[in-house]
Amino acid sequence: MKKKQCKLGVLALLLFAEYGFAQSKDSLSKENAIKEVVVVAFGKQKKEEITGSVQSLKAKDLSNLQNGNILQGIGGKVAGVQVISSGQPGSQPVIRMRGIGSINASSDPLIVLDGIPYNGNLNSIAAADIESISFLEDASSNALYGSRGANGVIIVNTKRGKNKGLSIEADVRTGVNFRSVEDYPVYTSPQDYYTAYYNRARVGEIARLKQPGAVPSGPSPHDVGIAALGKLGYNVYNVPFNQLIGKDGSFNPDAQLLYQDNWKKLLFKPALRREATLGINANGEQVKSYTSLNYLDDKGYLIGSGFERFGIRSNVDYSITSRLKLITALSYTHSKQDFGESGGFSNPFQFARNIAPFYPVFLRNDNYQRLYDNNGNALYDYGDGQGPNGATRSYAVFENPVGNLQKDKSRTTNNIANINLGLNYEIIKGLDFTYNFGAYLENIKTLQFGNTEGGTSSSVGGTISQGATFKYTLNHQQLLTYQKKLGNHNFNLLVGHELNKIKNDGFSGTKQQLLLPNSLSFDNAVKITDLSGNGYEYAVEGYFTRLLYNYDGKYFFNANIRRDGSSVFSPESRWGNFYGLGLAWNIAKEDFLKDNSVINSLKLKASYGQQGNDNILLDSSTRDYYAYQDIYGINNFGDDKPVLSLKKQGNKDLKWETSKNLNAGFEISLLKNRITLNADYFERKVSDMIYTLPLPPSNAGSYVKYGNIGDMTNRGVQANLNVDILRNDQVQWSFYANATHYKNKITRLPAEQRNTGLVTGLFILTEGGDRYTYYLKKFAGVNPENGDALWYRTSINPNTHQEETTVTNNYKEATDYNTGKSAIPKVYGGFGTDVTYKRFNLSVNFAYQFGGYGYDDIYRSLFHSDSYGSNYSTDLDKTWTPENPNAALPRVDLNATNQNGNSTLYLIKSDYISLQDVTLSYQLQDGFAQQAGLSGLKIYLTGNNLYLWSKRKGYDPRASLTGVSDSYRYSLLSSVSLGFKLNF
Repeated sequence: MKKKQCKLGVLALLLFAEYGFAQSKDSLSKENAIKEVVVVAFGKQKKEEITGSVQSLKAKDLSNLQNGNILQGIGGKVAGVQVISSGQPGSQPVIRMRGIGSINASSDPLIVLDGIPYNGNLNSIAAADIESISFLEDASSNALYGSRGANGVIIVNTKRGKNKGLSIEADVRTGVNFRSVEDYPVYTSPQDYYTAYYNRARVGEIARLKQPGAVPSGPSPHDVGIAALGKLGYNVYNVPFNQLIGKDGSFNPDAQLLYQDNWKKLLFKPALRREATLGINANGEQVKSYTSLNYLDDKGYLIGSGFERFGIRSNVDYSITSRLKLITALSYTHSKQDFGESGGFSNPFQFARNIAPFYPVFLRNDNYQRLYDNNGNALYDYGDGQGPNGATRSYAVFENPVGNLQKDKSRTTNNIANINLGLNYEIIKGLDFTYNFGAYLENIKTLQFGNTEGGTSSSVGGTISQGATFKYTLNHQQLLTYQKKLGNHNFNLLVGHELNKIKNDGFSGTKQQLLLPNSLSFDNAVKITDLSGNGYEYAVEGYFTRLLYNYDGKYFFNANIRRDGSSVFSPESRWGNFYGLGLAWNIAKEDFLKDNSVINSLKLKASYGQQGNDNILLDSSTRDYYAYQDIYGINNFGDDKPVLSLKKQGNKDLKWETSKNLNAGFEISLLKNRITLNADYFERKVSDMIYTLPLPPSNAGSYVKYGNIGDMTNRGVQANLNVDILRNDQVQWSFYANATHYKNKITRLPAEQRNTGLVTGLFILTEGGDRYTYYLKKFAGVNPENGDALWYRTSINPNTHQEETTVTNNYKEATDYNTGKSAIPKVYGGFGTDVTYKRFNLSVNFAYQFGGYGYDDIYRSLFHSDSYGSNYSTDLDKTWTPENPNAALPRVDLNATNQNGNSTLYLIKSDYISLQDVTLSYQLQDGFAQQAGLSGLKIYLTGNNLYLWSKRKGYDPRASLTGVSDSYRYSLLSSVSLGFKLNF
């Protein structure tokens, strides 16, 4: 029966191939598929020749993305690539390729722009200028970048001149940015908040009285609750606090609301987004050029935040002679980024979520009328006693982010020049020499301004902090390439040298006591409180060679080796050897498949190699360029005498982290290339991982020292599927999907931590465990008698000397456990579809992940047990009260501060599906466009980051690599724009 079903399935497939597409028009023939070229290390290759894992996004895949940084928009589009973004316009996302590359060194991939390693932020490059982005994921593809390719390589190629003659393309779009994910549900009504706060005090008193020997703190729990209300300061009703809530817990129906301000509506508003690009192709016999201008004004939905950019680019290919060519890529970008994120109570996201709904934004008098200054501008309430009846806040006193964001500044201004020059000379036929020079120049200015009128800065008369950094990178490449064809044998040999140097110098200063309240000049302040400057230099040099060989387009082999020296390490450990090997077999060209009408191509491939990592991090963002040297700080302890203190102890024995990568897979195309499937197994072994060494107790945390202490592996599979469902003169309909699964495993730790593991925050590192395994107290439920939170405790029984587990309500006695739950998802990827009907086109793309866990620290914080007037989750009604003794969540009162301590209660599945982008376009008929003096006109409506399906409202798994929610993070934004693309 099974054989019969199998035959019927094959017959159906053949009939589908023969008749289902009989009326179709092949837009991608087998020959075109074979000739497709992708950008790889130091050049290009035909897709069929690649033995490793290289994926590409073309200009058409990127043109509809609306992100100040193009990498923010690629989530779900490339297998093996994870994207963690912030909503701050222009921000640099966190990118991870095929897992975690290191614990303490960087796991960021190398970015290469037009053949030269790029040390800047890709927010300086407009999406319209990009021709393609290639993702090099295995060692045979990226080992030529040696010490910088261990975490993968992203190659960005900008557009160059093509097609003879002059052509112009203009793209103009205008739209709106708004908050993508609605925040956690909290109380928005003063009535609900007052009632909840009253009940916290009442319930806490009831629970306390259940304790042996407890003495009442008031006449009754109701009176304790009423007394607690009086400590909130602000009463927004026309009746006193002691009359707001009756003994039965009901709110006084006669109470009338006097005023209420909505913090969220004032902080978060839909904002305008405008973008315009102009690209000019001018090409002749000897010169091909692409010139572009671009402008972006990308305002954030948080008031006062945004990203503005102006850029110009000129890419020219000049054939000086038939054998000598000059290639240039010149660009300049000016950008201005205004930030709304900050730490502490003043962070607008944390503040808007946590501020109780009765606290006012605007300053009012004793009659509750809003107050204004002499210029008619509204005054803001900072909770410091200037408000109605001298009331003060119990939460975030002296802070008001609405007022601060109107008056304060947090800005970074960048001026970036990028110069790439290449000279190619054909010495003899098949033998070329290329010299590439790249210069990246960046001038960064930072400004922090704190106003004189309100907030913590006003207490010191206002503050101004300014900084300036100048950074430049110089890159030199000398490449000798030899190509030779001997019968069916094809050879390509590359020999090269590369030198990359970076130098950075900067200073910053802070002054207080401003004379003029609105002047941003540094001279406007008189008191210097901080002045510092620093810099660094870094160099890496490499010698490399690569051999590409194929026989008759059937059998492919490549080998490359590179020797790198890095200034990060001591001269004794500076040099490392890195290599990559790859094999591929194009089975479809064998005689037994050559004329097969179902299988158009079938390639088996395998690669192996080793790379290095010298990108050591002192903290989450600061790189250590002097790993083998002691680093000292110069301190002033009040007597104006310089004192040296050791910040980091150098280690001359420190050496490269090394990453050994195995990749094996296949690529298959079926039914006239209508169905393509690429699948890979990968294994990545990281050895000699760099981490802080255990130091003697006498150090007491005053300095750190790094060493090579551990090993780790990432093993997984990834797959890409593309299907052309319909392809004819009227309709083209395609579908794609990709998926990645991997497991991370720590295989070696130092002997000192081998038995106990190494605890870092909420995670524990153990041999056999992964990088993001949660280490927490285990929640054991709720005591129905008094609402106490319960946790498990494991100890040794003194009588039996056996380990036993009990339950405790003492948080400090509870045991921390390896939960076995990880923030790493089981699978992640994306899927989408593209439909064209005549002149209409619809493109829809999704991203997803499943199988991991997050830790919702924001949700946890909304069940706080303290007396501050901060908000609560609306899930407060699921917590224990005498009326709800079987509640799933523990009691929340005003005193028991450990009731919501870190535990497994706040672990949550981090599964999600997100609607990444949707674009609907219409290409107007040529006749209409020509009447308007155009050669083409397209109208389109596009939206990015439009919807999220996840476990809990407010929790966004896309915003954190570790799965831990961050109270201060700029929540992701959505964009919807109407655009016009004009061709001349």
